[in-house]
Amino acid sequence: MELAARPATGQRRTEGGQVIVVFALALVAIVGMTGLVLDGGDTFLQRRTLQNAADTAAVAGAYAFTASSSPGDARDWARQTAASNGFVDGAAGVSVDVLVIPGPITSSVTVSVSKPHANTFSGVLGFSSWPVSATATAIAAKPNGVFGLMPVIFNAKVFERYGFGPSTERAFDEPGSGSNDIPITATSFNWTVYCTASGGGCNANSQVVRDLINGHGSTIEVTLGDRINPLNAGAHTTLYSDLVQWVADEFPVAIVNDQGKLLGFAVFHMTGSLGGGSKQIRGYFVTANDPDFRINPDVTGGSSEYGAFIVMLTN
Repeated sequence: MELAARPATGQRRTEGGQVIVVFALALVAIVGMTGLVLDGGDTFLQRRTLQNAADTAAVAGAYAFTASSSPGDARDWARQTAASNGFVDGAAGVSVDVLVIPGPITSSVTVSVSKPHANTFSGVLGFSSWPVSATATAIAAKPNGVFGLMPVIFNAKVFERYGFGPSTERAFDEPGSGSNDIPITATSFNWTVYCTASGGGCNANSQVVRDLINGHGSTIEVTLGDRINPLNAGAHTTLYSDLVQWVADEFPVAIVNDQGKLLGFAVFHMTGSLGGGSKQIRGYFVTANDPDFRINPDVTGGSSEYGAFIVMLTN
């Protein structure tokens, strides 16, 4: 029987060296793939955190813009909000870019937050870090329509004279008796049914107004393109007790000029309702983002002068 020849010592050493090289390369590949999986998963978590920061910063910037109409204020508030969430512009590779685009009806604030992800294992493959970023856009819009308008209207003079906030709380009276159905002073109000017709059948009788009060406002959308006249002059004594249920509540109301033209919308915080001999409601106006405000593309106009606006994320 013939015996196979043993491989030479040099050949065994060569094959052993090849195995070591292959093993080393395989180990690098395994570590690299593991690194990609682990670092990749951590990157997704970082991006989610970045997205949350960008979202809140964009909304904060949009609110700041509605309050002052200043792009600088919007940028400052956006960056401050991002910093409060752990992303300080210019620190540790963080970048917070804010783009403010003012508009006649709708303005936008776009925030991009980026921070490099420090990799743990992927450095084996030459990726010590990679960029991670997130972007969010919020719009600040002047509403030209609203659902749920309470059947109460005020004159725009109240804002010129008093402004907003609890310190401006005061009593509002009905217009005097007679044919005058429009509140023409800073301390008067009147009832309405938001009728869009300009003729009979639109009179704001107490029962129709009461139904609107009990239903917490109009069930139809009222827009700046609507006519809300004719209103109804005279006392509606019974309505004040109906309105009491909404004391301490905030709701949208209509703002008109001396001719009764609908100018815009505001949010009223009611603190009291007195019938009898007084016939007054008490309260003040607030700067608020009411969920029932709308932007109707078929209606021209919109005003934020009365504290009414919409802030919402668009992406």
